[in-house]
Amino acid sequence: MNMRSKEQYIGRTRSLQRAWIKGAGLTDEELQRPLIAVANTYQDFSPENVHLRQIGDAVKAGVRMAGGTPCEFNAFHVTDSEAFAASSMRYVLPSRDIVADLVELMVLGHGFDALVLIASGDKVLPGMLMAAARLNIPTILLYGGPTKYGIADGKKVFLETVYDGIGEVERGLITDDILADYEENLFPFSGACDTATSGNTAGIYSEALGMALPGSGTLPAGSNFQVRAAKRTGMQIMQLLEKNILPSDIMTPEAFENAIRVALSVSGSTNMVLHLIAIGIEMGVEIDFDTFDRLGRDTPTLVKLAPSGPHGVTDLDSAGGVPSVLKALGDLVNLKAKTVADQTIGEIVETRKVSLNSQVVSSRDKPVSEQGAIFILKGSLAPDGAVVKASGVKPEMWRMNGIARVFEDEEAAIDAIRASDIEENTVIIIRNEGPKGGPGMREMLGATSALVGMGLDSTCALVTDGRFSGATHGPAIGYVTPEAARGGPIGLVRNGDRIILDLDKRVLDLEVENEEMERRRGEYQPPEPRVKRGYLKHYADQVAPATRGAVMPR
Repeated sequence: MNMRSKEQYIGRTRSLQRAWIKGAGLTDEELQRPLIAVANTYQDFSPENVHLRQIGDAVKAGVRMAGGTPCEFNAFHVTDSEAFAASSMRYVLPSRDIVADLVELMVLGHGFDALVLIASGDKVLPGMLMAAARLNIPTILLYGGPTKYGIADGKKVFLETVYDGIGEVERGLITDDILADYEENLFPFSGACDTATSGNTAGIYSEALGMALPGSGTLPAGSNFQVRAAKRTGMQIMQLLEKNILPSDIMTPEAFENAIRVALSVSGSTNMVLHLIAIGIEMGVEIDFDTFDRLGRDTPTLVKLAPSGPHGVTDLDSAGGVPSVLKALGDLVNLKAKTVADQTIGEIVETRKVSLNSQVVSSRDKPVSEQGAIFILKGSLAPDGAVVKASGVKPEMWRMNGIARVFEDEEAAIDAIRASDIEENTVIIIRNEGPKGGPGMREMLGATSALVGMGLDSTCALVTDGRFSGATHGPAIGYVTPEAARGGPIGLVRNGDRIILDLDKRVLDLEVENEEMERRRGEYQPPEPRVKRGYLKHYADQVAPATRGAVMPR
C-alpha cells in the first residue's frame, strides 16, 4: 500500500505537521491509517447539493469501517439552473476547471493517499473526474443523484415543464396559477431534477466509464439506497488503495467509448461532448467531435429520457440503471474494461441483477432509434462541427431551408421570441456566446424553452456558438465551431441569409458565395469584449475552443 501521507505526518521531523492536524482533533492512531480525501460539493442553496452532508457522513463511515481516516473538504457548484438566461451563466462552465484545480491543490497540498469524489452538478462532476485523471491516485466517485419528477395539474413536472410553461402562459395555454404550481412541485425531494440534464448524464457516463460503483449513477438522491452506496463507496476506496488500482487503469480508450455509447443510448445531454473531451485530455485519451459521430452512427437509442421522452432518470434506475443499458448494448460495449468495483464491465453485467424493462430500456432489435441521440453536424456554417440532440427534434424539422435572423446574445433572442417577433421558417442565430466570445459559453435553455413554449419548435431552428442544457429540446444546434470570436463563419451571417439544416446528412450550411464571405470578413469588426477584468477576462484569453473541450491550459 502506497501511503503518501506518512511522508507528510509520520516521524520526528514531522512533529509540527502532526501538531497542526491534531489541532483539528485527529489522533496518532488516525494518522497511522491511510488518509482518504473526501471532496464534497455540499451547499445549502442548490437542490442537487443540499443532501450531500448526509452522504458525506456515510462515505466517511465507510472509510472508517474499512480502516482508513477520512478527511473531508468542500468544492463548490456554480448552479446553472439558477443562472439560465442571465449574465451569471457565464461563470458556470469556467467553474469546471477551477473545481479540477481545487481538488488537485487540496489533495497534493495535504499528502492524501486516496480520494473519494462526491459530485453533484454538471460542471462539478466532470471537473472532479478531470482532477482524478490528473492526480492518478486511487479514486472513486459517487454521484449526488436525481429526485423523482413532480406532479402538478395532473401531469409529470420536469425542469423543462417549468421553463416551457413561461411561453405557454404568454400564449394563453395555461394560467399563471398552473405555472406557479409547476414551480412549487418540481422538486419533491432534494437532488437533480428527473431529466437527462447534463448532471444526470454525467452521473450515468461516470458509472459506465468505470469510476463509480455499479448502479450508483442513477440512485435517488438522499435515499437509503444512496446512503448504503455511500458507505460501500467509502469502504471500496480502501480496496483500491490496497491494490493500487488507479484512474489510468480504468479510464482507458475502451472505457471512454463505453461511456459515450451509454450516454448516447439514453438520450443524454449534449454537454457530454464538451466534458468527455476535457476528461480525455487530462487522461491522455484522444476524443473529439468525430469520435462522437463515429460511435453515434451505430449506437442505438434505447432509452428516451426526458425531455426527449417520457421517462425520468429515476425510472431508468428502477429498470436496472446503467447495468441494464450496458447489457442491452451487448457487444457494442467493451466487456473487459475495468471498474472501481474491481470487476470488469462484463462481470458486472453477468453478476448484477438487472431488469430489462421494455417500457424504459428497449432491446437492440427494437430500439427507439437506430442511432445515438446526439449528432455532429458539419458544413460551411460549422466547418469544425456543431452538436444537436437529434432525439429531441421533431421529424418535420430534420430538414430545413430557412432564413437567418441574427442576435448578438441570448437575451435579445428571447425578447424577440416572446414578443412573437419571429416568423415561421426562421433560423435564429445567437452568436458571440462561445467559450472565448461569451465568455463562458452559456447554456441557451432560456432561448430554446422560449422557442418551444411559444410553439415555434415545428417551424424555426436555433443555431449558436454557445451550448445547451440537457433539459433542452427542439431544433437547437450548439457548439458551432469555430465560434464567432475565433473568426468562424457564424460571425459573418447576416439577416436574410439562407441556412440549410439536414440532420439525415448531418449538414449545417450557410448559402453565401465565397466571394461575399471574403468581403464580409474584410469588413468585420469584432464586438467589444463583454468582460474586461477578473477571472472571466483570464478565461477568455486562455480557453481552448469547444472542439478541445473548452479546457484551460494544463
